[in-house]
Amino acid sequence: MTRRPSFEHLEAAYQLHFYLCFKTHYLRPVFGSNEMQTALQAAVDDVCNRHGYHLLDIQTSPDHVRLLVSLKPDQTISRAVQMIKGNLSRQLSRDHAEILVQHRTQTPWAEGYFARSSGKADLSTIRRYVEHQPDHHGYRGEWTSALTHINPLFRSPAYTFDHCVCILGYHLVLVTKSRTPVFDDDIAPRLFEYVIAIGNKRGFAVESLGVALDHVHLLIEARPDVSIADCALSLANNTRQWMEKHYWGALKQTGCWDVWQPSFYAGTVGEFSTAQIRRFMGQS
Repeated sequence: MTRRPSFEHLEAAYQLHFYLCFKTHYLRPVFGSNEMQTALQAAVDDVCNRHGYHLLDIQTSPDHVRLLVSLKPDQTISRAVQMIKGNLSRQLSRDHAEILVQHRTQTPWAEGYFARSSGKADLSTIRRYVEHQPDHHGYRGEWTSALTHINPLFRSPAYTFDHCVCILGYHLVLVTKSRTPVFDDDIAPRLFEYVIAIGNKRGFAVESLGVALDHVHLLIEARPDVSIADCALSLANNTRQWMEKHYWGALKQTGCWDVWQPSFYAGTVGEFSTAQIRRFMGQS
């Protein structure tokens, strides 16, 4: 049997929100004046517009700035932070060098950053939704217990770094080609084990997997240098090859050789919803 070509690109429906916080060097009050806070906000607007980041909200203080940004699936947090902080440093050093001299620093920013995902609903709500997929789809019987799997080794944060704190959670959905009912209670447990193995190699950690006959839901945490588009593409390509190898008969019976639609849904999730983050920023 000839191996089918891999997906090169997947279309996406998405809502990806991230809360970022940058602190000044040694917490010096570089942005203590209204003039500097206005300049900072204008510079953030300019950087986000030039690099294709959607700035949802901003809150400035003398020694830090909080941002709420929306990214595209192929954009990574590490690259976005690099672009925002780097461009802000250059602009502020060029236009307000005297302020940096006044505060005895050559750069406005401390090393590192804080990044946390948020979404339309909070993590506990999405977690219950993923873990109750059999009930949601009206499946009944003991066999349905094999359709939901929680990774006993998963701990959040899944990744730790020396100079930043990143907790980037995603709800990811892949749908079978033409909504063909491919999966069952025999395939689901082995699929879960294989998905965990993919994540270990590709920079994301799997918290849980909910399987329906024609689609799967995943909760994952990813590294800041890994985009959700790359996660979805690696999952689609690797699981399709795995299905060809281990469940060729199921694909032959259903005619679903591609396994997946060339698309996915991704939404960020976090301990707090985006609405809660915005209220927090407004009150700070």
